[in-house]
Amino acid sequence: MNISGIHHVTLLIDDEEQAAWFYGEVLGLPEKPRPSFKFPGLFYHCGNQEIHLILTSRPLTREDLYIQVDESAEITRRHIHRHAAFLVSELDELEERLDEHDIEILFGPNHHGTEDELSRNMIESWMKMYSGIPIFVNDPTGNLIEFVPG
Repeated sequence: MNISGIHHVTLLIDDEEQAAWFYGEVLGLPEKPRPSFKFPGLFYHCGNQEIHLILTSRPLTREDLYIQVDESAEITRRHIHRHAAFLVSELDELEERLDEHDIEILFGPNHHGTEDELSRNMIESWMKMYSGIPIFVNDPTGNLIEFVPG
């Protein structure tokens, strides 16, 4: 067996028009023709991979992930739960584009607080892994999206 990579990531959406605006216009991903499934959705090319969006028939819940760090009490972070990550060569340009479209940056090189130990630890770890700090946003449906420097 040889697993050679990720073919696609599937995210759930509850507003097809807003999702098309975010993934197509804001992020500039080219739409891919989608088979005629009996349920609605959108497909986008993302380099050699794909993003598949499935339209839900009910609103989604937007729960935070709660984790326990060391022996401390439970905490939550909006930018580390399940998510899709995109590799981006120019994070500064992406940040400007997100700002132009009023997309809230949850965490990023210019949007973070280092006042707590977990934030400092994550920044240090990302610097080792990526040589930079990723940007985290929510798409219009609330799916967490990470943009990794690279």
